[in-house]
Amino acid sequence: MRRWLITLFLVWLVLMSALLQGKGTSADEIQVGLLLYAAREANGDIVTNRLLITPKMLRIEQEKGVDGYILYDREADVIYSVTPEEQSILVIQPQSGSVQTPHEMRLKIEQLVDFDGPEIGDSKPQHWQLIVNSEICRNVVLAPGLMTEALTVYQDYLTLLANQHYLSLNAIPAEYRDPCEDAIHVFAPTLFLQKGLPVRVWDRMGNQQRLLNFSNQHRVDSSLFRLPAEYKRQPMAGIE
Repeated sequence: MRRWLITLFLVWLVLMSALLQGKGTSADEIQVGLLLYAAREANGDIVTNRLLITPKMLRIEQEKGVDGYILYDREADVIYSVTPEEQSILVIQPQSGSVQTPHEMRLKIEQLVDFDGPEIGDSKPQHWQLIVNSEICRNVVLAPGLMTEALTVYQDYLTLLANQHYLSLNAIPAEYRDPCEDAIHVFAPTLFLQKGLPVRVWDRMGNQQRLLNFSNQHRVDSSLFRLPAEYKRQPMAGIE
């Protein structure tokens, strides 16, 4: 009887140990930066975009409705656009080169000093405007000093993407070009991020973006930053 009780007690200890381990952090989990935005294009539906950021990688995805995602490898300086439905990966790695702002483009950002918004994470928000050729293209309320390391990675991603856009500009007819859009996506994609964390963004076309959540201590599975080995990779062809 006594030996049976001892055996039962040992089994109970093993089960409790397994349960306690299961409540802990998974070995495959890593700590990342999180930026969560609600975004809506003019007259469009609201979507929620999630950015997961490490010092070496960036993942951009929609929380619902879209299976595809973007992975940016900072060390390799390459962007991967992953489409699970087609089991394909578009590889974006433009040739190195500096983006030259056109001489005729008058581009600047200005701060509205009379803006007074509530503090966000001990940061006093600021209101800035992007002005191109005397036209207000974009308004941004941002919080200086927040998520600085994550924003540095995001700036590197936008800079590489802008280089790809720059290489394609000559293929776009002049009548389909817009100075504001060129400034935002090609010639000045990181100006606001250099000032702080965007909290609210809106432009003259009616596009909007609003920060829902941010954290430097978010945990996710490390597999989110690995590319599917079985997917076919297709380099993005240059457009001349």
